Amino acid sequence: MRREISWTNPKNVSLGMLYFIRIIDDSGKEYRYIGKSKRGISRLREYKNNIRRIFEGKPRRTTKGQEKYRPVHLALAKSCEYGWEYEFYPLENVDIEELNSREKELISKLKCNLNINWSWSVENYQNLSMSDLP
Repeated sequence: MRREISWTNPKNVSLGMLYFIRIIDDSGKEYRYIGKSKRGISRLREYKNNIRRIFEGKPRRTTKGQEKYRPVHLALAKSCEYGWEYEFYPLENVDIEELNSREKELISKLKCNLNINWSWSVENYQNLSMSDLP
C-alpha cells in the first residue's frame, strides 16, 4: 500500500523560504533537494498533489511545455511506493531578493543531487528507477 507524502514545519518557516527534501532508498543511497518558494507553505502542498497525479498517470501540468516531472518528483513517488525513509520540511526564511543565491549556496553545501536539469513523462514512471537519473 502506497503512503502519502507529508511534510513538517519545525522552525515555523513562512513566506520567502527554502525547503529541504532528503530521501534514503533501500540500499542507503541519499537523494537531496533544495527548493525555494516566494509563496510559502502552499508550495509544499503542491508536492502532495504532484505525487497523487503521478500515481493517477496524469501529467504534472496541462500547460504545454510543463507536463513533465522533475527528479525530486521521481524520488518522492518512489519513496511513497517503496516506503523509503524521507525528510521534507521548510529549512529557513530568506529575503525574496536573496532566494536564488541562498538556494545555490545550500545546493552546493548540502550536496544536493536532485537539483538537476532533467525531466520525465508520467507515462514512463513504471519503467524508471533512481539509477536513471543522469
